[in-house]
Amino acid sequence: MLFALLLISAEAKRSRRKIYRVNLQRDTNHRRILRNLGHQSLMVRSKLRHATQAKLETAISSTFTSTSSSGATETLTNSFNTEYYGKVAIGGQTFEVLFDTASANLWVPSVQCTQSVCLQHNRYNSSRSKTYVANGTAFQIQYATRDEAVILQGFLSTDNLMIAGLTIQNQTFAEITSLPESVFNRSNFDGIFGLGFPSISIGNVNPPLFNLYEQGLIAEPLFTLILNRNASDPSNGGRLLLGGTDPTLYSGCLTYVPLSNVGYWQITVTGISLDTASDLCANCEAIIDAGTSLIVVPSTTLAAINTRFGITEADKRDGVYTISCDKVSALPDLTFNIGRTDFTLPATSYILNYDGTCVSGFTSLPDGGDDLTSLWVLGDVFLGPFYIEFDMEYKRIAIARKL
Repeated sequence: MLFALLLISAEAKRSRRKIYRVNLQRDTNHRRILRNLGHQSLMVRSKLRHATQAKLETAISSTFTSTSSSGATETLTNSFNTEYYGKVAIGGQTFEVLFDTASANLWVPSVQCTQSVCLQHNRYNSSRSKTYVANGTAFQIQYATRDEAVILQGFLSTDNLMIAGLTIQNQTFAEITSLPESVFNRSNFDGIFGLGFPSISIGNVNPPLFNLYEQGLIAEPLFTLILNRNASDPSNGGRLLLGGTDPTLYSGCLTYVPLSNVGYWQITVTGISLDTASDLCANCEAIIDAGTSLIVVPSTTLAAINTRFGITEADKRDGVYTISCDKVSALPDLTFNIGRTDFTLPATSYILNYDGTCVSGFTSLPDGGDDLTSLWVLGDVFLGPFYIEFDMEYKRIAIARKL
């Protein structure tokens, strides 16, 4: 009993500590949505491959020290339920960055990139920063689309990074000098802000949130993602909470789940089913990935789901599957058993409706002859209904139904 009381006391103390909020908002530009879904939902293979090739180190040192500090609220954007991004400042220069839990680096376009696609975005100019520190190490990251692998190239630099009013000193990031136009000319964000562990960071760069904690800017080494999916409210896409838990944002109790593989946010899901007669997997491995719009499943599972929904290859459009909106009300709930608790998505959550065009929230990676195609990747379609806390110190997630 005493042990239980001590645990409750510790969790209560944690929940009262200072939280730094990054608010999310959205725009309502529908025009490129299907093409964006087709490209962006497949930009995951190389992120996962890099993580499996990297030596997965013991994740977090137990020698963290921290001091509380004051903070502010920042506004982020949800690009119509496909991308969640927000403002940060590097060397006093502002960028919109996509928050990605399946990578660990921060990159933005460099002023040295003169491609037309770079000119469409904010570019970092080291000559405009008084806190810039040269590094120069070559940087390269690869993404996969449905058509081809695309490579981003550049070099590392170091500067001060501001997020939610908190300034991280000497954050190393990548300046991108070559940006694939086929993908990024449609993106509303400038760069990507990785929220993964150091063991998957390219160039052994310490990720920003780890520096945020190690420099004493937040009291707890954790963050929470809350993604709103209400298209009628473009100014409120959700929040990224830094350094604490907010019990007013979820119902019931948090279910804690240890990571099964430390590097990205990977867990073992006890079971996934569409209805009592359709078990899709048992004890399957899943990656929580805010940088992916849809739920990525093995190809055989996608075939089973499409058969259950009455979807054929003729319904495929721009890399995603469409379905008659009239069928949605008859589709079953999707249930995830995680940590001995059922978390359910209704069909209205896993079928996306864009002005009367309904899109299945499921896709798969092309067969690459590796183990990655057996993983589930739980993207924004999964994250939407839930409050999910990412604990960097205890290497676990906590999940509850959000209010």
